[in-house]
Amino acid sequence: MKQIDDNILETIYGGSTTITGTIINALTNVIKILKEAGYSLGSGLRRINDNNLCPLE
Repeated sequence: MKQIDDNILETIYGGSTTITGTIINALTNVIKILKEAGYSLGSGLRRINDNNLCPLE
């Protein structure tokens, strides 16, 4: 095996740019939450626009 000089070892980068399954899972959960919030907001706006709200009494 070839020996690597200490100066060359200091210039080697790597390992910190990988995307793990945990990060992907967290991002998909955030997207799902935002999607559900959008559905709820849209439904509420539609009901307000159609004047189809439940009475508070």
